[in-house]
Amino acid sequence: MSIVAEFASELHKAYPNGQSRILRPFSFPSSEEKLYDVRVLIFDVYGTLFNYWKPDFIRESSRKQVLLETFRKTISYFKMEPYLLEMDPCASAENTLWDLYHGLIAIKQNLLKEKEIEFPEVRIEEVWNAILLMLKRRGYDQAPKDLGPETQLAQCMAYYYNFNAFNRGLYPGVSDALLALKKQNMRLGIVSNAQFYTPIDLTLFLRDQSGDAIDDLGEIFDPDLVFFSFEYAVAKPSRVLFRKLFDALYEYQVLPSQTVFVGNDLAADIQHASFPVGPVGVPTESHLFFNQMIMKYTKYPLAAKEFLRFMMEKEQFEPWLTGASAYIATPLAGY
Repeated sequence: MSIVAEFASELHKAYPNGQSRILRPFSFPSSEEKLYDVRVLIFDVYGTLFNYWKPDFIRESSRKQVLLETFRKTISYFKMEPYLLEMDPCASAENTLWDLYHGLIAIKQNLLKEKEIEFPEVRIEEVWNAILLMLKRRGYDQAPKDLGPETQLAQCMAYYYNFNAFNRGLYPGVSDALLALKKQNMRLGIVSNAQFYTPIDLTLFLRDQSGDAIDDLGEIFDPDLVFFSFEYAVAKPSRVLFRKLFDALYEYQVLPSQTVFVGNDLAADIQHASFPVGPVGVPTESHLFFNQMIMKYTKYPLAAKEFLRFMMEKEQFEPWLTGASAYIATPLAGY
């Protein structure tokens, strides 16, 4: 077991319940037909398997207060306060750490965007490693000695902050559902925005909830079908992770139509997929056009109709379509 995994396990044992969140189950009748010939299920983690949300996160002001309190706990645990106050004597230690943390994330995201990565994912341990180096330049040496060299110490700092920042645990019944699916010979995988601590937490949560029936993440999820964003520097809703999933499915001779993705976020988990095909026989999400209309009170209805017809002709519509990067499409069948 690595130093970070051992550190996580000890925290998990010391605070087994984490924070609590009251769940109120309700039934929602499905309007979809029954799925057949499903061979693979792919899961998102946060909000799908993990119950990580806190009610305080609904409002930005209360969310910031929760996170500032978490920075205070992290500062206290790792004895950072004198060194942060030295950096900025006019600000509280937690506000200085807040600025460093979010500033470094923004810088790293911009560097990735310069490489034309539309939805960059920063490795959070690199952020904490940079913070640790800044502290050490001011003489910081107060961290617990058993947490290893700088890289692992930075990971422990990152883990401790995340441990206290969010709600912790799986939704009820997750481990039972996953075990039942495995018994039906379903291949299970993950495509999720995540950090290095996500598989550590997922293993600990599954072990607890299953009563040790699941000892390791790899017993449930096929390693070849697991794609975490931090490993590729790109986050959902980018299609990069899904393309990698498609390649893996090809190796298993599984079609996308034989795969179900289970997620909770409309933008990140759902809208990247093609719309269901209706009676027209083709997906319609790329056939967006803007309605053109004439008000009843116009003084020159025939001239207005003729103008709209003229604008829809290929010679006039082509530059419009090109300039919009194909965001719009012509409504005329003869085009």
